Amino acid sequence: MGFPARTVEVDSGAALVESALILMLLSALLVGTVTSALAYGRSTSLQTAVREASRFGATLPVEADLDGWLADVLAVARAAAVGDLDAGVEGQRICVAYVYPDGTEANDRTKRLTESLGVTGTPETGLDCYADGRPDNERRVQVAVERQSTIQAVFFSVDVTLDAPAAARYER
Repeated sequence: MGFPARTVEVDSGAALVESALILMLLSALLVGTVTSALAYGRSTSLQTAVREASRFGATLPVEADLDGWLADVLAVARAAAVGDLDAGVEGQRICVAYVYPDGTEANDRTKRLTESLGVTGTPETGLDCYADGRPDNERRVQVAVERQSTIQAVFFSVDVTLDAPAAARYER
């Protein structure tokens, strides 16, 4: 009477190697998906910030202090971005402009204020944030923001610049 022949599993090592390769690819896909979702969330936050700031500026009276008005609108943009435009954020830039090329009085002509990497510049007369294609005889508020973000996967990463512009007709 003989013993049954033992079968040796020769495929167990191959299954382990295949599992490791698949696991690496799935983890790269997962990390890429998560960082892409974070970048999309930041982009949405920036779009919300410019929309909120431009609407706020459109209803805020300018009166005698256009420089203070610009600073207030800039502060609303930063606050509405919920941390995505804070001073230490890489590539952070905020531009706020009261645009009215036909204006002749000091507080009724085009002027902009920018902040980059937390440093606020001096208000500049005659400059807007971007070309919005609206007529020169229309008073409006422009807000434009941008920041850097990184989309990563296990094997590579991509740096992207997220930006968002908004313009609102001045209603005051």
